[in-house]
Amino acid sequence: MKTKLLLTTIALILFQFAVAQTVYTVDNRPESGAQYTTVQAAIDAASAGDVIYIHPSPTSYGSVNVTKTLKLVGPGHNPENSDGLTADLSTIALHADSANSIITGLVLSNITAYSLGTNTHGIHIINNRITNYIDGYAFDGQSNNWIVEGNYFDAGSYLTDCIRANNLNNLQVRNNIIKGQISSSNHTNVFTNNLFIQEDPSGDAQVFVGSNGITSPIVANNMFVFTDADITGLSSTGTAITYTNCLTWKVAGGTPLPALSGSGNLDNTDPQFANIPTSLTDYYNNDYSLNAGSPAIGSATDSGDLGIFGRNFPYDINGRAHSMPYPEAMTILNTVVQPGQDLNVEFQATQKN
Repeated sequence: MKTKLLLTTIALILFQFAVAQTVYTVDNRPESGAQYTTVQAAIDAASAGDVIYIHPSPTSYGSVNVTKTLKLVGPGHNPENSDGLTADLSTIALHADSANSIITGLVLSNITAYSLGTNTHGIHIINNRITNYIDGYAFDGQSNNWIVEGNYFDAGSYLTDCIRANNLNNLQVRNNIIKGQISSSNHTNVFTNNLFIQEDPSGDAQVFVGSNGITSPIVANNMFVFTDADITGLSSTGTAITYTNCLTWKVAGGTPLPALSGSGNLDNTDPQFANIPTSLTDYYNNDYSLNAGSPAIGSATDSGDLGIFGRNFPYDINGRAHSMPYPEAMTILNTVVQPGQDLNVEFQATQKN
């Protein structure tokens, strides 16, 4: 009975994709009813443009190699939404001809481009929880035009280079919550409407760093919020950063931070988040939207809001895929089932815009 219900649920959720491309389901739990038990097997069977839907599981799906344009979809990264489970992978390695792939709704350690003169352009990384880093390192400039948005970068240390932008041109990093550093970014890269959280820096905090230095990326409409009263300023290696319409705030108080270089900035300004019950890093229990009257409302370069909800982006703290219907309610209509009788279930789903 459970298998029949699971397969019916999968069919309802994934129906919208069936017309345009093939959907492959993956679940490594015993007797799950999915088509594959490993993500790599589903990738190998798929054709360019297909969708791989990865079910939550207590066991990681390990590392995978993507060698064609695919959409890898998980259920979101908040365990409370899927009986305490998420769909976890260690490393997604992007190889030849994986250009324009989409990665969404997953918990990941690393996403890395392994490009040797091959095409890994146009990767879209959206609504994931990333516990280590993404790395666009590639030879011959073959990893351009990436979009990284709506993610939660939950690095183990604020010193982790969670976005390694070596040789990534036209990188757009927008509407993410980032605990960690940005490594080796250049003047073609844009960082906008992110919330940078530094937990334990003392002295100068360096968000933009790297052995190759930083060469003037565009940094606008971001929030830089620090939880340590000992922080004395925000600095970078390489070319000095020009901050445009950005906000700084020390949650713990203490000596005010020096003014950011640039224009339109809100220095030492409380963003007035809607609800932070305990701490700024208690992610799933926080509401990072802005209270009415917040100075960050309408203060962006486009006259929108600063932070993760700017650009009218529907930031989802649960990490659910924007284009994916997700279960909202399920009601069993006949709780007593006689032998041979069907179990009648009313299933309701909602699709995010």
